[in-house]
Amino acid sequence: MLNFNKQRYDKIAGDFELWWEHKLDRPLIQVTLTRAAAGDYGSSDYRREILNACYNLEMPVCEAMERIEEAYKNVEFFGDAFPVFYMRTTGVLGAFLGQDYKLSSEEGTVWFSNPEKELDEIAVMKLKRESHLYVRAMELTRQVQEHFQGRIAVGVPDFGGIYDVLSSIRDANELLIELCTDRESVMKAAWNIYEQFKEAYQEFFRVIDPAGNPGYTSWATMLSQKPYYVLQNDFSAMIGPQMFDDYYKPILEKESRFIPRVFYHLDGPDAVKHLDSILTIDSIEGVQWVNGAGAPGLDQWPDIYKKITGAGKLCQVFINGAGELHYIDDIVEITGTERGLCFICSGAGEEKEQFEEYLKKYHVI
Repeated sequence: MLNFNKQRYDKIAGDFELWWEHKLDRPLIQVTLTRAAAGDYGSSDYRREILNACYNLEMPVCEAMERIEEAYKNVEFFGDAFPVFYMRTTGVLGAFLGQDYKLSSEEGTVWFSNPEKELDEIAVMKLKRESHLYVRAMELTRQVQEHFQGRIAVGVPDFGGIYDVLSSIRDANELLIELCTDRESVMKAAWNIYEQFKEAYQEFFRVIDPAGNPGYTSWATMLSQKPYYVLQNDFSAMIGPQMFDDYYKPILEKESRFIPRVFYHLDGPDAVKHLDSILTIDSIEGVQWVNGAGAPGLDQWPDIYKKITGAGKLCQVFINGAGELHYIDDIVEITGTERGLCFICSGAGEEKEQFEEYLKKYHVI
């Protein structure tokens, strides 16, 4: 049985609130250890089990609760980490709008098909609240809260970015051409997806009971006493700064105003060119930096950390395996502070001692 009590959540919630307010004199360090191979963040059995529980529509919800409970038995949470449930996976908003999908249990993900709808069709798409997946997501969000009674923090689904969903439905190559040839139609389609995202976001947040949860959370596993969300636009890696500001920044500004606390997911070297623009938005609290597979290590991006913290923003990065723990030291040295930093660490059970050393070093335990 997952044993994560209120006292432990109270400590984590309090530290997170200090962190959100830039008052915590240490970094947040979340350590989640599984039976996966060291450094293999996506391969752990518990993530696959939860994904199956979400998307296997033939599995009764009561059985899904048992599967989720069983999955968490193989996971340990240390430091500022805590168990989280949300409707996976990235881009599920497309499925809520009618996009077909296929569960891949072996790869631990869901693949969304590309129906290649025309922009004028996308501009009038609406949430399919009657769809089996939308109903399933709502039911799971309710029932996980009921079943676990505050032992798991429940967040909204991982909807995906506005332009990421748009490019998934339309086709990325076609959309790139249309950015140059049919601005009006692209904007109509993008703003409609924004409106559908906003409706879905609000509907799922209304289902989350603040009295029964330790706080608000999401796939980024931060905890907040105000609703928060992590916005993204991975599609932006394929466009320049002017197009980003022209097509997406107005949406980003509006997104970040209607959500009380907002982070931005900056994914990979090709997205870095947009950082200066993102940092000008006051309502964005922080930036989550992901250097990307095959890119230079986390210590090779000093300008990114300096820009983020220099702009008065919070910063979050992922640490995959004990072999990357030294990046915590590197980033603290680069920024010159332990404040405002959050490290989401994942690893294997046999790495526990190395992770505990860092938790002690930075006074987390």
